[in-house]
Amino acid sequence: MYKKPFHITESVGNNAFSYENRSNKSLYVPSVIEGDFSDIKIGNEIVFEDMDENRILQSCKGLRNFVRMKWNGIPMIVFDNHNHALYFWYEAQKNGIIGTGNTLVHIDEHSDLWENENNITPFNSPLSGGQKSLIPPGQGGQGGFIDLEQVFRFTNFSCNVGNYIQPALREGIIGKVLRIEDTIGMGKYASYLKGEGESIILNLDLDFFAPELDYIPFEDKKRIILHFARQASLITVATSPFFIDQNRAIEMLGKVFDFDRN
Repeated sequence: MYKKPFHITESVGNNAFSYENRSNKSLYVPSVIEGDFSDIKIGNEIVFEDMDENRILQSCKGLRNFVRMKWNGIPMIVFDNHNHALYFWYEAQKNGIIGTGNTLVHIDEHSDLWENENNITPFNSPLSGGQKSLIPPGQGGQGGFIDLEQVFRFTNFSCNVGNYIQPALREGIIGKVLRIEDTIGMGKYASYLKGEGESIILNLDLDFFAPELDYIPFEDKKRIILHFARQASLITVATSPFFIDQNRAIEMLGKVFDFDRN
């Protein structure tokens, strides 16, 4: 999945936002590549459109490509719109990087916990000939083979940037969410250490560095992010073009993880 770029043209997923008020009724979804920080580039295609708080349509360009990379040996995937994280969680599960019942450390200006009436069914029966990655039942998973094609369709056509976490909670790939949106969450979880057998996914939205959150010192933000990054089995990063300038987002990613020093 994500081997080739494509367009979403129907009023579904992220494309449903302000759909009737837009002349351009298509959103671009890039392909994913293997790379490093230097491969994270801004593209020329519109990946998100919606009205801002002043009812002005914002047409946002995202990344040229999604990028698989590593930080200190930990898998990291960088993409633009945050709902894509859902697919990469299941892909990591299929590849044995994470299991079920993971702790999601959600560092983001927004909760992304809107309700989603759609239900993902990411598992095929062991007898159905699905993807050959067996997940045992329990901890919320039905058991069977992970069907990544089904997860891919759901991620892009049945959820959006605000409601992709609830389906993951219902299915059990996420066991609990630690929300860090401001100094309250930062203080609450500053000393959090994962328990025995606990697996952490760091789910970072770079809008945490949007100008309206500049009242929080950069070093404090970096400290809490790295505190959880060092404990994580997987790191998913969204550049969120509707919520933060993409040049700033990429710059902040480099500074937090010291990619800009390599």
